[in-house]
Amino acid sequence: MNLLIDAAPESVAINDCQVPIHTDFRISILFEQLMLDRTVPDSEKLPLALNLYYPDCPPDLSAAVKQMLWFYRCGKPKDKSLDSDNSGRKIYDYDYDDGYIFAAFLADYGIDLEAIPYLHWWKYKALFDSLRVENKFCRILNYRAADTSEMKGEQRRAYERMKKLYALPRSADEQEKLDDIEEKLRHGGKL
Repeated sequence: MNLLIDAAPESVAINDCQVPIHTDFRISILFEQLMLDRTVPDSEKLPLALNLYYPDCPPDLSAAVKQMLWFYRCGKPKDKSLDSDNSGRKIYDYDYDDGYIFAAFLADYGIDLEAIPYLHWWKYKALFDSLRVENKFCRILNYRAADTSEMKGEQRRAYERMKKLYALPRSADEQEKLDDIEEKLRHGGKL
């Protein structure tokens, strides 16, 4: 499927039938947030995801999941995602970065993501992946993804300051582990 010559899909093919799927960008953002949410048990994620995308969930769940993921990936093969850097660290978060993303779309495209009643996920994703490197959101992503190990002097210090300034908040689990390590180190304990 080519977004330049084909209409963005409103349905997916499951067992030779076209099955309607929710295509608004907000649904796929909710899907991404659901998949990354550590408070939702893994056993509950799949049914919730299927209910997000399908008005009526098809009986062939395996095919429904396969096509849901195909749709989420915008018809492209699975590859490295923009939401993480080369080490697999997450570099953006829709909840934490919502203001930056909103401002970037408004500045680059004149699109008010809150006011727009509908935008197809594939079109949103193409725009998101093509945001200008000069806007603040993309600069923040650059700081978060930067590998400072090869940098020297002031450049390294500047990037490390920016990485700290724009760091994504840690999950409660991560923060608890770090607090535990810090507490043990403070009291001469072993890790």
